[in-house]
Amino acid sequence: MSQPASGSGAGKRGPGMAGRPPAGGPRGSESASQLGEVAGFGLTMALATALFAWLGSLLDGRLHTEPLFVLVGAFGGFGAGFYSMYSRLVLRARKSESEPRADDGDEAAADDPD
Repeated sequence: MSQPASGSGAGKRGPGMAGRPPAGGPRGSESASQLGEVAGFGLTMALATALFAWLGSLLDGRLHTEPLFVLVGAFGGFGAGFYSMYSRLVLRARKSESEPRADDGDEAAADDPD
């Protein structure tokens, strides 16, 4: 017969610790920031797709070309949302990699005795 896990003391938190996040400093705020950024990507893509599809619907109503511009607008909006996400993720990462760091120059100056 096994004893309940509550008697082992593993996983217990002290008094008053139930509502506090685990220790680790800014790690929790960093993951929340990343979650917000990812949610922003999804929201941007959804809104761009919906807006362009709606504009296509208005154009279809005026020109009597029922599904044509709704589809064009939906695909165009999806493309615009994807490009927005791509530019924020990939192009920003490439730009930050190509920029020289201020730290690198300071270390070389500190090592030089002259």
